[in-house]
Amino acid sequence: MIEPRPELSKLSDYVPGKSIDEIRERYGLDKVVKLASNENPLGASPKAIEAFHKIADSLHLYPRGDAPKLLDAIAQKFGVKTSQIIIGNGSDEIIDMVGKAFIRQGDNCIGITPTFSVYKFTTLSNGAEFVGVGEGENKTSLDELAKAINAKTRVVFICNPNNPTGTYYSENEIVDFLKKVPQNVLVFLDEAYAEFAVAEDFPHLASKLDQFPNLFINRTFSKIYGLAGLRIGYAVSSEATVKAMWKIKPPFDVNQAAQAAAIAGFADEEHVANTRAMNSEGIKVLTREFESLGFKVLPTQANFICVRIGERAKELVSYLESNGMIIRGLTSFGMPEHVRVTIGKPEENAFLLALVKKWKTEG
Repeated sequence: MIEPRPELSKLSDYVPGKSIDEIRERYGLDKVVKLASNENPLGASPKAIEAFHKIADSLHLYPRGDAPKLLDAIAQKFGVKTSQIIIGNGSDEIIDMVGKAFIRQGDNCIGITPTFSVYKFTTLSNGAEFVGVGEGENKTSLDELAKAINAKTRVVFICNPNNPTGTYYSENEIVDFLKKVPQNVLVFLDEAYAEFAVAEDFPHLASKLDQFPNLFINRTFSKIYGLAGLRIGYAVSSEATVKAMWKIKPPFDVNQAAQAAAIAGFADEEHVANTRAMNSEGIKVLTREFESLGFKVLPTQANFICVRIGERAKELVSYLESNGMIIRGLTSFGMPEHVRVTIGKPEENAFLLALVKKWKTEG
């Protein structure tokens, strides 16, 4: 038997949310609603769908690995050079490329906890140690995060807004933190849900990349742009950081359809505005109704809410699944008394709330 790398013994399998087909087949249901994976309930932009169909005649051709049109669109939006942009097959691949380019055996990487598990996965798979700072539903102090940095630290991961809690750090908090971080430590600021944030002090830091060349701002087309199925993400950073990542980037990882749909979706401001408005209203409704039932809802700047149900949280998740509603239990995040609920369409939110009320009434 071929022995795998020893680092693999430290890794746990990624636990994804359950799919609609899985629940439909398990319980023999016709109607299943999924509010578990923070997808856009409005779907992709109509313009992105149109662009996707137009690419069909050239599927036999390799995509341009350097994606010049997409890089130009991103550069214009953020006011950066195209040489400051990296793209990947979803944000997961960008995180993986950061690991391959910068994380060495014997290093450590630091992250707020609980948070997205791929940061830890990438750290451990590259032979480094992951140091988590924080616990449960409380917002992790960036001062504590800064204190954890030592001579072995290579990357600090900050998900903002954070998954699964929805909490966020303001621009002043992030800038103050950056001032405390040595320039040889990469600060990976994951803004997968940034387009949903409505807080006036939410960070806009692309203009500060010259001041903080170790800042790495990660974004995705999976969430507000509704392109999770095409797998495409991007990031902006210093030219030196990005140049190193292009060296280890697979040449054809972002396919033609993903590039075309991303460009079109990026420009569809109406679709983004409609998604954002629906999300804000959904947060108000779900927060009000869950709190009226006696549950605690954490403040959020994302497209989901984190709800403390208590010791019966797992029971609620199972009950909902058996009745055609999928939400995310957070045991794998170290929060067994909490659930995460993606904001859906009004009728989907109403379906969820009716089931939760029935479950609580029936005891």
